[in-house]
Amino acid sequence: MDALGKAVAASRSNLGAAEANLARLNDLQSYQTVRAPFAGVITLRNVDAGVLVTEGSTLLYRIAQTDRLRIYLNVPQADADSVRPGQKATLVIPDLASRKFPAVVTRTANALDPSSRTLLVEVQAANSAGLLMPGMYAQVDLAVPRKEPPLVIPGDTLTVRDNVTQVAVIASDGTVHFQRIQLGRDLGDRLEVLAGLQEGQSLAINPSDSVREGVKVKPLRAEKPAAP
Repeated sequence: MDALGKAVAASRSNLGAAEANLARLNDLQSYQTVRAPFAGVITLRNVDAGVLVTEGSTLLYRIAQTDRLRIYLNVPQADADSVRPGQKATLVIPDLASRKFPAVVTRTANALDPSSRTLLVEVQAANSAGLLMPGMYAQVDLAVPRKEPPLVIPGDTLTVRDNVTQVAVIASDGTVHFQRIQLGRDLGDRLEVLAGLQEGQSLAINPSDSVREGVKVKPLRAEKPAAP
């Protein structure tokens, strides 16, 4: 009886070892299937069939969720306090210039980057049609209302004399006064003026070196041509 009991215990031990080995093999078989928490597209693959993979040390795949894309942009400090989650945005792709995609601000970093003084903002856009692809370059248009918008002047009204940034202001009597100004952002053909000008003042366009302080300028008038 003792011998039979020992034989049964050994058989049970062997059965337990066989079940453990079977579970190990099943786990190894389950590694052949990679499951992601969302449906997407594999954009990067680092392994091929037959390559030895060490657990936790090898990046197998990179999967991108394409039904909704995340776009990151840096907002300048002057507009950072006007960006809020839930704000509407418009996404424009240079290669698809005729199409505009609606988007929405989902979150912000709530802190400025000390190197660029910009706010990192995340914008999400729906992509159910699959026209947008991960990694594309995009332009984001945010309707950001500024609390105190600065004055904007044409770029050809700016003059620099004696290393002083100024504009030629034309008074009501036609005299010219060179006013020193403080510039803001350069918008290409327009410039922001932070200080030095008042709204409604008239400026001279491309004043030549012959235009001096206090000189009267005769305004040009639109007139009908004389009869032949």
